[in-house]
Amino acid sequence: MSPLSEEVLVVPRAHLFPSGGFHGFSTEGLPGYLAAIAAHAYFAPRARVEDDPGLKQIIPYVVLRHQERIFLVRRTRGGSEERLREKLSVGLGGHINPEDVADADPVDAGMRRELTEEVDVPPGWRARPVGVINDDVEPVGRVHFGLVYIADLPTPEVRVRERSKLAGAFATPQEVRAAYERLETWSQFVVDAIDLQEI
Repeated sequence: MSPLSEEVLVVPRAHLFPSGGFHGFSTEGLPGYLAAIAAHAYFAPRARVEDDPGLKQIIPYVVLRHQERIFLVRRTRGGSEERLREKLSVGLGGHINPEDVADADPVDAGMRRELTEEVDVPPGWRARPVGVINDDVEPVGRVHFGLVYIADLPTPEVRVRERSKLAGAFATPQEVRAAYERLETWSQFVVDAIDLQEI
């Protein structure tokens, strides 16, 4: 199936941002955003919403962490999102699809499905939502809304499954900061928040 033929979870921008949006990463108002998604989200063809900033595609964005180190990913030319190819990222995840709604919490189910499709993680990992990302400047950001999770791992044994799309390894905070200019915009927001000890 072509990525653009899939159906993805979207929320009208007006329901996410009834009082106006924000730019960057925020820990403020997370319960309200989750409530807006639960109340107003629906599925739409990805091809129809890819260029519609009036609809925000909901993206769980998971940062894998073992102690102080973060899993740093390079998105290869095999990835479906052309606008992110060859960028570095501290987040893994993707769109929420109709098969995720069988779970009581489709956002959590989508996060877990996307993560385990991309990598093998050791048993005992735990993920918690820590904030949200909005970027109405970059073309990708204008049509997506990120739910940021931190997944703490008991061991650093992570294996990339989608090797045609991703490569990755754990990096120290200093190594992540050194790669800052190569990071995709969302990852820059997250790294800035980590540096400021917001998450």
